[in-house]
Amino acid sequence: MQPFGEIPRPNWLEIDLDNLQSNISYVKSLLPAGVKILLPVKADAYGHGALAVSLAAIDAGVDFLGVAHLFEGIALREKGIKARVLILGPCLESDFPFLQKNNLTPSISNLETAKKLSTLNSQLSTQKIHIKIDTGMHRFGIKYDNFDEVKRICELPNLEVEGIYSHLATADIPGHPAMEKQLERFDKMVEELEKAGLRPPICHIANSSATLLFTSKTHYDMVRPGISLYGYDPVGKFPSEFPLKPVLRLRSTVRALREVETDEGVSYGHFFVAKKNMLIATVAIGYGDGYLRGEPNKGVIFIRGKACPILGRVCMDACMVDVSEVPGVEIGDIAECINGEISEQISVEAFAAEHKTISYEITTRMANRLYRTYRYKGKGAPSPI
Repeated sequence: MQPFGEIPRPNWLEIDLDNLQSNISYVKSLLPAGVKILLPVKADAYGHGALAVSLAAIDAGVDFLGVAHLFEGIALREKGIKARVLILGPCLESDFPFLQKNNLTPSISNLETAKKLSTLNSQLSTQKIHIKIDTGMHRFGIKYDNFDEVKRICELPNLEVEGIYSHLATADIPGHPAMEKQLERFDKMVEELEKAGLRPPICHIANSSATLLFTSKTHYDMVRPGISLYGYDPVGKFPSEFPLKPVLRLRSTVRALREVETDEGVSYGHFFVAKKNMLIATVAIGYGDGYLRGEPNKGVIFIRGKACPILGRVCMDACMVDVSEVPGVEIGDIAECINGEISEQISVEAFAAEHKTISYEITTRMANRLYRTYRYKGKGAPSPI
């Protein structure tokens, strides 16, 4: 049987792990000595591939990996990942039997859950936990002023409160008043724990925006930069003011060429009608691959270094572009769909702005059917065409 990776593909993702490691090195250079880094690899590492990203990140010195749900942590363990893994989503009683078995650290967001876990662990070894504090995100966590509940969790037997943390809601909106309010609330909780002799060794609140845009005051003992380590500006600017290198490229191929005459419509609904005779190319990328449908007649794809406007609607498996001004265009030519290193016009940030969303949504929507190739230590798999 032919290896699956050798089968020609019409479209694919290229993941540059060297760029990931470069971004990690840059963020490390900004941190005070001893501050740890947690890289979120939830949602398949934001669409980049959790196993490969985890291995490269660990090699670059990342201290923790972060997942949203228990099963994501178990999947990493089953693939041989041995690094510390923090489950960022709330812990439920049904998770308990799998925590120590898989060496996973849960987030605890209420006293009742902590008590039940403490009782269970009387028959097991001590369980490390991180306590989640709600300072204003209002998603989950113990309320920022409920010091008594946090104190009682810290005093429970069979639990080691290794960390306490919160999540910022507006760090990517410079000047938003909620940012300082959340930091003040978290500071107060940490101060109260310190006075009581209960301050955990790892306090953390900084996401990408807080890590890059604010002072070391927000860094505490660990930072959790996600989107920035994947190489995308945390406030959506491109080019970024920071030396971040995009990790993901989305590439496709020209699958058909056809001449369209004046007054002929193109794609579903005929939202584009040719005003002159033109040459169009069918590119094998569509919303079934995670390339968002969006508004008709918006966006470009680069072919042979030329920006080719998308014509009409993006289809599930293809879209049509104007190649009238592309000399020598041929079936099989590579089409650059998302690649910030080729052009600002097709950066992840620009693509997100075009669709009125954020970089996170663009990368996490990349479909499983897209083949992923990886570059690491200067070596990489060839393009599958």
